[in-house]
Amino acid sequence: PVLPEIRLANGPSRCQGRVEILYNGSWGTVCDDDWDIVDANVVCRQLGCGHAITLPAAMTFGQGSGPIFLDNVDCKGREAALSECWSHGWGIHNCYHYEDVAVVCNELSPTQASEGPTSRTLTSSVQDGESDGSIRLVSGTDTCQGRVEIFYHGNWGTVCDDDWGLSDASVVCKQVGCGQALDYKSNAYFGYGTGRILLDNVNCDGSEPFLSACYSLGWGIHNCGHHEDAGVICTGLDRSTITSFTTSVALDYEETLTATATAVTDGGDQPSQATEVVTTALLTVEQQSGGVRLANGNGSCRGRVEVRHHGTWGTVCDDDWDFPDAQVVCRQLGCGAALAATVLGSFGYGSGPILLDNVGCGGGEARLADCFHLGWGQHNCGHHEDAGVICRVGATVPGRWQAGRGGRSAGWAPHPIPFPGSLRLVNGSHRCEGRVEMFYLSQWGTVCDDAWDLRDAKVVCRQLGCGHAVGAWGEARYGQGTGYIFLDNLKCKGHEPSLLRCSHIRWDVHNCDHSEDAGAACSIL
Repeated sequence: PVLPEIRLANGPSRCQGRVEILYNGSWGTVCDDDWDIVDANVVCRQLGCGHAITLPAAMTFGQGSGPIFLDNVDCKGREAALSECWSHGWGIHNCYHYEDVAVVCNELSPTQASEGPTSRTLTSSVQDGESDGSIRLVSGTDTCQGRVEIFYHGNWGTVCDDDWGLSDASVVCKQVGCGQALDYKSNAYFGYGTGRILLDNVNCDGSEPFLSACYSLGWGIHNCGHHEDAGVICTGLDRSTITSFTTSVALDYEETLTATATAVTDGGDQPSQATEVVTTALLTVEQQSGGVRLANGNGSCRGRVEVRHHGTWGTVCDDDWDFPDAQVVCRQLGCGAALAATVLGSFGYGSGPILLDNVGCGGGEARLADCFHLGWGQHNCGHHEDAGVICRVGATVPGRWQAGRGGRSAGWAPHPIPFPGSLRLVNGSHRCEGRVEMFYLSQWGTVCDDAWDLRDAKVVCRQLGCGHAVGAWGEARYGQGTGYIFLDNLKCKGHEPSLLRCSHIRWDVHNCDHSEDAGAACSIL
């Protein structure tokens, strides 16, 4: 199809000015609602003007005239033309011409603007093994999973999760010698990074030798916060690369210590002092593994379950978490009988690694670590799924913990209330349309429209037993809600059983108000 023409009007050159687009024979403008650097980059590239270097203030290049053609434009970054980006549709807006957008491009050709470091850059002036484009994985349970950090101009920075996917993760895993990508993670799954956000809208095809060779907006160009730091989970170390750097890569805690001991042993019959230190450390770690504590419960016998492994405290995922698991925890802590097994971060979101998942206790085990689980650090969870318990000693159980997922009894149910994570649609024309509201922390609240799209709406529709998702609306289309805004930056993949299972940032960390309440429209079965 022929793409609509675009131009930058009233500027000093063809690569800066007010954005105008041709539709049905008329030139019109674009409204600045939700306009950001990603959208501006699409305009610059469409014009052959490189990438956007600034978003000028409103009225910098004057007001336009005629129709306002586009509003709430939301480009992903790879579109060939602005008209390919999501918007409310031609001519649908709630704007005035004083909101007309403008851009300033750097006027370089697209290839010059977007190419990553050359191989010459990567192989020259390497200091301490670090050069522009070097990658490391941080805050995972092993060196082959974690938050993606990239080195540039002497500093480490993070990668934003906009458009982050499995092909991008596969390039990272290959670059760090960790085999294949198992999963990609968004919304700071491995914790918030610090420093600069160095890459955004990364889009690899999977064949690139390093991440910086993939398409992106360019070094340091982004519209993100550290709550959007990207992460990866890889299959494991590529054994063919281990021999050259065994002592600097932590295969596992015990293996690393053993490798260090081997390196420092003097070859005599008596172990060196360093070897004795290593042996002691290993024994101490084994003794510390399997410890349990309860956090954030305002009492010693209720709270988020945390376990200790290799000297590090981490949380337990609520997949398959139920009453027998809670019984074991309460007994291990000397807290008497269990009253409830709580799910979905009822006692707040933990930090650090998620150490256990799919725990399956019979109820008679002496320690939680003795129950079936997937293995230390093996999981497919986020901290919004942190498990908790309420034990009988000193416990007063509020009604909100009376039910488990799907309405299952969690051992104590004084009166029926919606279970945490329940959804409803409000103010629509039928039960399968309206403002998305979720029950959490004993009350109904809303969902912010940042990153809200049809994949998120698809999960809502499925969870409510409705048909296909036909609309994902923002800007309080169905009226403004009240109370807490529980979810922001939702990034569902579309297959999740409930909205809370989608990647998101913590309910108490968002930048929204109720004018941004999300809505969904589903077909009726």
